[in-house]
Amino acid sequence: MKPVVHGYIDEILEDKVVGWMWNPFDPKIRLSFKVLVLRRGKPCVVASSIADNFYPALAGGQIGDAKYGFSIQLPSSITSSERSSLMVIPDLSGASLERSPFRFEGYVDELSSLHVAGWIRDRLDPEARCEFEVAIERGESRVIATGTANLLNLALQLQSVGDAHYSFRILFDEALSEEDRLAVVIRPVGGRSELPLSPYLVTAFEPLDHVAIDIVNNCNLRCPFCLFDYSDVKVTKTMSSEVFDSALKLIPYVRDGNFWLSCLHEPTLNPEFLSFIERIPQQWRRKVMFTTNLAKRMPAKYFNVLAESGISHINISLESTNPAIFERMRKGARWAIFSENWNHLIEAWRAAANPPRIRYIIMAYRSNLAEIPGLVKLLRQEKLPWQVEVRHTYNAEHIPRDFRSSEFLSDADWHWLEKEFREYSVDQVMLIPPPELGQPRADEATDDIKDTSAHLDESLPSPDGADQLTETSIANVEVDTAPETSPDALPIADLIPLGERRLAQPYNIQIEWDGKLVVYGKWENPPKLMKFAEISLTEETEPDKYILSL
Repeated sequence: MKPVVHGYIDEILEDKVVGWMWNPFDPKIRLSFKVLVLRRGKPCVVASSIADNFYPALAGGQIGDAKYGFSIQLPSSITSSERSSLMVIPDLSGASLERSPFRFEGYVDELSSLHVAGWIRDRLDPEARCEFEVAIERGESRVIATGTANLLNLALQLQSVGDAHYSFRILFDEALSEEDRLAVVIRPVGGRSELPLSPYLVTAFEPLDHVAIDIVNNCNLRCPFCLFDYSDVKVTKTMSSEVFDSALKLIPYVRDGNFWLSCLHEPTLNPEFLSFIERIPQQWRRKVMFTTNLAKRMPAKYFNVLAESGISHINISLESTNPAIFERMRKGARWAIFSENWNHLIEAWRAAANPPRIRYIIMAYRSNLAEIPGLVKLLRQEKLPWQVEVRHTYNAEHIPRDFRSSEFLSDADWHWLEKEFREYSVDQVMLIPPPELGQPRADEATDDIKDTSAHLDESLPSPDGADQLTETSIANVEVDTAPETSPDALPIADLIPLGERRLAQPYNIQIEWDGKLVVYGKWENPPKLMKFAEISLTEETEPDKYILSL
C-alpha cells in the first residue's frame, strides 16, 4: 500500500499553481512533487518542486508546523486547455491531489429587499465565470434567481485579482419581506458552501452614486475662474415642476447627500427653489444638497425654512472676507448682500434643532492666499462648518490667460497651505491641490490658450435684480440650450451603445434644466468616465424604471 498523502490544489492561476500536501504519519518530511498537464492526450511534466512553504491556512489546524505549502510557477507556454487538465502528483504517493472543495471565494457585498450584489471567483479556474443561485432558506430552499458573476469589480481590479470580472448584481422580481431578506443565501453552482456576508454589508438599494441636477442654466455671477463658460448664456432658463417631479423618482436610489440641486449653476435663480425642496418627501431629504454663492438677497424667512428643511448639507462659496477681494473674485456680487445673507443663515442655523451641515468652499489664489489660514480659522470658530474645502481651479480652456498668470498658485504656495493645515484632520479641512502639482504650472500657458477676458466686462444685473433674469420655461418649448459641460467638470466621452453595458456600477446621473438626463459611469479599460445612455424627462416620465432596466 502506498503512503498516505493529504492535501489539495487550492488555486490554479495563469502563471502558477498553489496548494499544500503532507504525510500525517511523518509530518517532519517535506514532500517533493511534479506538475503535469495533458499534452496531445499524454501526461507531460511541466514543473517540479518541494512543498515546504509556510501555509497560513494550515496554522492552528493541528497540521504539523504548517510548512507544507507550495506555490510553483508555470511555464508561459501552457495553454488554457492544458491548464484545465493540470495535476499535482506527490512523488511519495504517485496519485494526483484533489482540487479543493473550497474552491470558490467571494462575498455578498449588498443585500436589500430589492437586490443582491457581490462577487465570486473560482480559484481553480480564474478565467471561468461562476454561475450561482440565490435562494431563500426558510424551512425549505426556494431559488428566486440565478446568474453568472461576470461584471467588472473595481476593487478587485485595484488589487490585481485576476481580470476582476467576478461581480454580480441581481434585481429581484418582487420586493422581499425582511424575514425573507434575512434568509437569503447565494451559492456558487458546484460549490459546497454559501458566500459569506461582507463585514461591510450594504443593506440599502442605492445603485446611483449621485444625481447632479441643475434647476437653472445660469448664474448671477461671472467669476473669472468659473469652470463654465457663460459667454453665450443671455437668458436664464428654469426647470419646470413637471421635470423636477420626474427627477425626484430617482432620489430613493441615491446615497445620502448625493442628490444635488445644483451642479454648475446657481439654484436660487429658480423662483421655485424652496417649493422644489418642499416637494421632496421628508424621508428622502437627507439625500439632498446644493451649492450657493449667497449673492442674491434673500429674506430671513428663506433661511429659516432651509434650517428646518432636513436636507443633508449646503456648500457655500467664499474666497475672502475682504470686500474688495471678494467682489473682484465673485464678479457681480456685493459683499454687503453676501454678509447680510450669511448673518441670516448663521442665526437661523443656531436656532434650528437639526439644521443641514455647512461646507465652505474656498478657491485658492494669490490674491487670497495669505488670508486663507485665518479665514479657515474664522469659519471653524464662528460659522458652524461641517467641513472647509480649499481647492484648485478646474483647468477650463476659457479661463482668461491674464487671470491664470496673475492668480494661479505655485507649487510652493500649495506646500505652504499644506503646512498651515497640518493641525486639522481631513474631515475638518480638506486641501485639494491641482493634480499636476510638481509639473509645469497652468500659468506657464502656451499661445493656444483662448483669451476670453473681454466678456468679463459685460454688464451684469445687480444681485438684487436677479429675479428679473429668470424666465420660467415650459419644457416642450424650443429654446437655446446652454453650452456643454466643461470636460474637466464632467469628463465623459461619447455615448456608449446600449448593447455594450460594461460600465461599473454605481452609475452617475446628470440632469439639465430642460430634462436632458445622461447616465455615465466608469468604463472598464482604460478606466474613464463614459456616457452610457441619454434620455429626456419630458418624454420618459419614469426614469427610475428606465435606469433599473439598464
